[in-house]
Amino acid sequence: MSEHHQFIFPRDFHLPPPDWPALETRLLEGGFIVEPRGDRIPYRALLNLSFGLAALNEGSYQHQEQIRTPGDVVAMYVRAGYLPATIPIRHNDTMEETLALLATYGVTPDPLYADAEGSDWHSPQYCLGAAARPYLSADSREAYDADSQQIPLMLLAYDSANPNVAVGENLSEPSLPGSDEPLESLPPFDSHVDFIGQAFENPAAQWHCEETGQSYRIFELDWHFSLAMGFRMVRAEGLDRASAEGLAALIGELIGQPATCSHRHL
Repeated sequence: MSEHHQFIFPRDFHLPPPDWPALETRLLEGGFIVEPRGDRIPYRALLNLSFGLAALNEGSYQHQEQIRTPGDVVAMYVRAGYLPATIPIRHNDTMEETLALLATYGVTPDPLYADAEGSDWHSPQYCLGAAARPYLSADSREAYDADSQQIPLMLLAYDSANPNVAVGENLSEPSLPGSDEPLESLPPFDSHVDFIGQAFENPAAQWHCEETGQSYRIFELDWHFSLAMGFRMVRAEGLDRASAEGLAALIGELIGQPATCSHRHL
C-alpha cells in the first residue's frame, strides 16, 4: 500500500528555525486548524490509534465504517474483548485525553503508530478549519466540504544538527527557476542526490551555475514538488499541489519567511 504525504516547510532552512509551537497557536487562533477533539480529529489519527491498539494483541485489528471519534475506536476494542469492559466510552475527548484514559487501565498503544516522523516535537494531528478553505484548490475545497476529517495536518520540529529529509520514489532532478529542463549535471556535485547530501551536512551549501553565473542554495532550484528538507515541517495528506502551495503561502506569511512544499510518495 502506497502512502502520499505533502510537506510545507521554510525554504531557507539555513536560517534560524521558526518557532513551531508559536505557529501552531497562530493557526489555531486564526481558525486555520481546529481543536482536535471528538469528531474534529482526522481519520488518520483515529486509524493510528486503532493500529496501536491492535498491535497489542495479534490478530485483534477491528474495522468499522463511519469511525468519527476516539470513543468509537475504544468502543470497537471493548466490544471485541481486547479492552476492559469498564473503560468509559467518551466521544468528545482529544487524542491526548484518550491515551491518558487508556493509561489508567494499564493500556499503552504500540508507540510504532505515534506517526511523528522521528521529530523532536510534534503537534497533534489537526483538521483544517474554515479559514484555510480559501487557500485550497477547488478540488480540495470540495473534499474538505464533504468531510474535513480526511485532510490531516501535523506540525513537526527537529532539533538535531542535521535537517530532516522527506523524500520518496517520486524524487525529480531539479531545474533552474522558471525552467523545466532537468539539471542532469551539477558539478562539482556528482548528482542532484549528492547536492542533497551536501545540504544535509551544510544547509547553506550552494551550487554555482556556470551558465547563469549565479549560485543557488538547494531550494533556490525547482525540485518540482518532490523534495522536502529542513528543521521545521508541516505534514499533510489529501492535498493537491495547488492546495499545498496555497497553504505554503499562508504559512510563509505567518512565520515571516518564504515557505515551500513537496509531495512524498512511498
